[in-house]
Amino acid sequence: MNGPWIVKLGGSLWNGDTLRPWLSHLAAERARRIVIVPGGGPFADTVRHAQPVLGYGARAAHRMAILGMEQYGLALLDLEPGLVPARTVADMEAAPGAAVWLPALLAAEADVEESWDVTSDTLAAWLAERLGADRLVLVKSVPLPTETADALALSRIGVIDPVLPNRMGRLSAEVRCVGCDDLPLFATDLRGGTPAGTLLLSAERLADTEPEAAWSGTFSS
Repeated sequence: MNGPWIVKLGGSLWNGDTLRPWLSHLAAERARRIVIVPGGGPFADTVRHAQPVLGYGARAAHRMAILGMEQYGLALLDLEPGLVPARTVADMEAAPGAAVWLPALLAAEADVEESWDVTSDTLAAWLAERLGADRLVLVKSVPLPTETADALALSRIGVIDPVLPNRMGRLSAEVRCVGCDDLPLFATDLRGGTPAGTLLLSAERLADTEPEAAWSGTFSS
């Protein structure tokens, strides 16, 4: 066991039936170090919807959306007491089990643009880079292609944020999207089985990939 796995739980899972099973399984995991990155969920949506009414700028909206992630993270910790809160890298390294990143403090250091193009996807990638993670897993509630996919194509149809594809070039971690209904496959993956979900390829990796191996189509999400 080397670097941790960063598991971003999409905000869209907040009102579905799959969130609690994911939390329960991750809390019980001991074979790998896990750091959970919470999406913004309804908390970040509130920031987005209020911005044109109140008129606050991009910097304020960015910081408020991060606080939305923190709120979602606090909710996850309450729903699953087996998870551990983590605000700093030291907290994550010392956590006896799966940790939930509460990002308000550490995300202030992230070298990302302050706009709605940056979501918890890119912040999860930033954290994966910071921690030297082995795997970045983005748990999504939309249909996903099988095997491999062009990250840029996925960003164009809203599966991942538009900043993540370029950010991936800085990562040593493998990046995968996993469907929220695919927890059994992910659990097998954690135990060294077949990798779960869709492998995302950056522009650099696509250049070294056979054309037929890289999905670049579209589908309805």
